[in-house]
Amino acid sequence: MSRSSALASLLNESSAPYRDPLVRLNWDGLDLGVWWLPPQALSLHGVAEFERLPAALRRRVSQHEFAWRAEVGLWLESVFIERLAVAADVTGDPALRCRFLHEIREQAGHSLMFMELFGRSGIRIPRAARQRPSLAHRMSRRLPTGSALFWATVVIGEEFPDKLSRMVRQGADDAAPSPLVHQVATLHTIAEARHIAHARAMCEETSRGLPAWRRRLLSPLLDRGMRQYAAHVFYPPAELYRLAGLPPGPDWTALAACNPQRRQLVAQAVKPTLDFLREQGWRIGPFPPPQQP
Repeated sequence: MSRSSALASLLNESSAPYRDPLVRLNWDGLDLGVWWLPPQALSLHGVAEFERLPAALRRRVSQHEFAWRAEVGLWLESVFIERLAVAADVTGDPALRCRFLHEIREQAGHSLMFMELFGRSGIRIPRAARQRPSLAHRMSRRLPTGSALFWATVVIGEEFPDKLSRMVRQGADDAAPSPLVHQVATLHTIAEARHIAHARAMCEETSRGLPAWRRRLLSPLLDRGMRQYAAHVFYPPAELYRLAGLPPGPDWTALAACNPQRRQLVAQAVKPTLDFLREQGWRIGPFPPPQQP
């Protein structure tokens, strides 16, 4: 039995006592008057023009940025459900087949949870604002599900947004979080821990089977897709700031992109993932890239 198959059996036992998030969460606890993402997790945290705004407006931005994280999750989960269904159909390993099916069930539960949050909060991300990063989207849809490059992209896809969920759980001393959003983040993080453990095991196994010259050849593709995806996750589009009610005038997207506090947070968030991939022989540069003097 391979390591990934043995781990899948253990993870399947953990996934078996499944309960739908829609019935587990206390939806009556939804509160639009509190922080959803803690202040330090916001893309504009520390920007003078943003910090001068009323606290109520900054809290509104936190709600929209959490909604953006949920919207990214809906996209990813639709991709994972599609690709894991293919993987479940072609594998000959019963433990892995069950693992894929458990993850499909959990990903669907997360998506329904996010949709319920949108419906109850009234926060919507218009389709025009949901432009997917083109290369990352094509890679996720088209790479063979048994390939090392596919599992490297899954590790990235799972781990980057999970960092924002963990920040919700950590909270902030000076900003009490929404109890419901804390529950949402907790349920999501617990299931994602299983998904990430499995994705890392599959990435290790498939990367070992890939000749070093092929990893060198494919690394620029992985690096470019990672950069597109990371920018998509950690830097919301301009439309999101407008929907949250930020005043016109400042270029909020440019301020977020140049925000040293955001760059530091993102660098710390992605470092464990990029270090892991480099250990598997993938050549990936730093993110965010160093700023030009």
